[in-house]
Amino acid sequence: MTENYWGNKTFVVTGGARGQGAAEVNRLLALGSNVIVIDPLAPDSPDWAVDRTKGDRLRMVSGSVADEKTWSETLNGVQAFGAPLAGLVNNAGVTLRKTVTETALPEWENLLSINLTGAYLGIRAVASVMMDGGSIVNVSSTAGLTGYFSAAYTASKWGLRGLTKAAAIELAARKIRVNTVCPGLIDTPMINRPNGGYNLDQARAFFEGNRSMTPLARGADPDEVAGAVVFLLGPDSRFMTATDLVVDGGMIGGGIYCHIGRSVGTVQEAV
Repeated sequence: MTENYWGNKTFVVTGGARGQGAAEVNRLLALGSNVIVIDPLAPDSPDWAVDRTKGDRLRMVSGSVADEKTWSETLNGVQAFGAPLAGLVNNAGVTLRKTVTETALPEWENLLSINLTGAYLGIRAVASVMMDGGSIVNVSSTAGLTGYFSAAYTASKWGLRGLTKAAAIELAARKIRVNTVCPGLIDTPMINRPNGGYNLDQARAFFEGNRSMTPLARGADPDEVAGAVVFLLGPDSRFMTATDLVVDGGMIGGGIYCHIGRSVGTVQEAV
């Protein structure tokens, strides 16, 4: 990848104010790209974790990805930059640690509206204006690859993978690639805080349970996942589409037997 590819191009990142999304935004800004960030956080909030020193190449759209007006405003921002729209990262997402019978209908509908409908609206909005050869990355999860007790969350992440493949087929004629990144445990505030009835101790136990099932024995730094996202946005992945790129420290591939091996003493834990 060269800076020549990234310069004078525009990328849209949803849920990009903090955590993993901010890491993706900062990588793109460092490469010289223009970035439009969609996030419900107010633009003047001190909680933004993006590099504001690149203000001439950064635009912030405050709104919900589930609202068509947000996407209209985003397209206005793309036009204002005057640089080709080269990529979209559907990173925005919320979680809810509740089972099927615990989840109320409004909770179900709210989560799917952000995690899945928001991505659909984004792809639909940008497809006609994205440059030929562009790239769309949907951020799914290991919860979209296996069974997971969190009903609405896992349904949304499985759905994202299906949406990815449908869009990849439709947009292939224009060489627009559509892929998913499936992160495992990421060490961000979202996974470490109380959620869906979990108290703080349960949230910490949830994190530790995930860590213990990860052969590399830790959560990812958000920037490690951002590296995979940027790879899929760029020219080095130009023959990849309709693909799930798993970034999980080995959780899906070997987590069960790694955990068993540690428990019986035949496998050492990573240090």
